[in-house]
Amino acid sequence: MYKMERVIITTLCYHGTDCRVAAWQSNGKISRICLEDPRGERLLGSIHVGKVQKILPDIKGAFVEIENRTSCYFPYTKESNFLYTMPKKASELRAGDELLVQVTREAIKTKAPCVSSNLNFTGKYLVLTTGNRTIGISAKIPSGKREKLKEFLEELMPEDCSYGIILRTNGALASAEELKEELRSLETQFTQLYQKALHTPCYTKLSKGESITASILKDVHWKETEKIITDQKTLYEELCVSRQDIPVASMCAIEYYEDSLLPLARLYNLERELDQALQEKIWLKSGGFLIIQQTEAFVAIDVNTGKHSSKKDAEENYKQINREAALEIARQLRLRNLSGMILVDFINMKNTNDQSELLQYMGSLVRSDPMQTVVVDVTALGIMEITRKKSAKTLAEQLLQLKKGE
Repeated sequence: MYKMERVIITTLCYHGTDCRVAAWQSNGKISRICLEDPRGERLLGSIHVGKVQKILPDIKGAFVEIENRTSCYFPYTKESNFLYTMPKKASELRAGDELLVQVTREAIKTKAPCVSSNLNFTGKYLVLTTGNRTIGISAKIPSGKREKLKEFLEELMPEDCSYGIILRTNGALASAEELKEELRSLETQFTQLYQKALHTPCYTKLSKGESITASILKDVHWKETEKIITDQKTLYEELCVSRQDIPVASMCAIEYYEDSLLPLARLYNLERELDQALQEKIWLKSGGFLIIQQTEAFVAIDVNTGKHSSKKDAEENYKQINREAALEIARQLRLRNLSGMILVDFINMKNTNDQSELLQYMGSLVRSDPMQTVVVDVTALGIMEITRKKSAKTLAEQLLQLKKGE
């Protein structure tokens, strides 16, 4: 039976490292953990006045330098909408040009951060995008409502506007007036930021990246969330104010945790959850296990029968273990924030129908992942290929960054 999510936000000293933790619990299990330095700022989502260092025409990209002389990869096309901050004669992008960029992916291992000239201004219900005039609707909104909402948004956008709109899942709960008001607010944010950029030196950071807690306030799906629990007073008050703005009543409760004898992190065993999420070996209830290994090029996941023993037909056993493994793999992808190419070696099954069912089942499991995840196919060698969009560091990399104090 499906149970609604709980969100737990607290602080934790994990093996000597202080961190702020946001954890999501679904069906009694922690399904996602994010860590951040309580004193630091996130680069992801921040907006900068950057300078083009080098054009890479062969791969339709460039390198752009932002604050602290951080070099970022900048993919673009002929259709890209550049927001220049200095006058220029040539229409094409050139080295030395100064323009607005937003960090869309943090540095991952040896790869530089990634930036885009398509700036996103995110509200509770809408996202204003500067890259094009496209109207987008969250895929989680029922298809019956999508067409009417799109028509309303088309009427809402001025004819001469230079931006697009994306309606978030929570937007389906908002009234017409609330959507209009939020769009006006996002337009003002964009206009004020751009005007400020025209009179600001190069390499200036114009807006900070969102903290975990700030992004939670925007990303919570109130109708799917049973409770948000925190032991941080200021955040609790912010959540209460945010909850009052939700137009349709939901079951979601905001709870301030005050038990000093049993800290919130210990109540939900977050230290143990972190320990397990950083291990290579994950045991399954059936006695089988997963081996999860992150390499430079991809993530490898191996499914093993382990201690599983049964008098049932061997093929039926393999089918059951593979389905159990698929469910746990979908959870681990979110929990560890694994991304890029993911190769899964399930237990070999002779029946082609069983193989097809497993592929479809895996696809249905990753559909609820908030990060774009695609089950591609199964190779001739029986390896399932999955791709998951890269955006932020893995859980292991987040912890390593905190330990280094970066």
